[in-house]
Amino acid sequence: MTSIRADLRALPWWAAVGLVLLAVVVLALRIAGLLVLAVVDAAQRIEIAVSTAAGIAPLAASTVILPADAPMPGWTR
Repeated sequence: MTSIRADLRALPWWAAVGLVLLAVVVLALRIAGLLVLAVVDAAQRIEIAVSTAAGIAPLAASTVILPADAPMPGWTR
């Protein structure tokens, strides 16, 4: 089995540099996506907490608030 370094050395230098740059761009986009996910998730959680405390329905369309004592089919306590 060969290593990644050996595989990159087998390529022309311009192809190896291109692959490394592509990998860095993909990694940066994934990190940016995770940051956006964290910000949106935090904003939705804050919005739900504040609107529930104020007694109004949350604005998040994908949010369903279930009562704590609601039976869940297939779940046991």
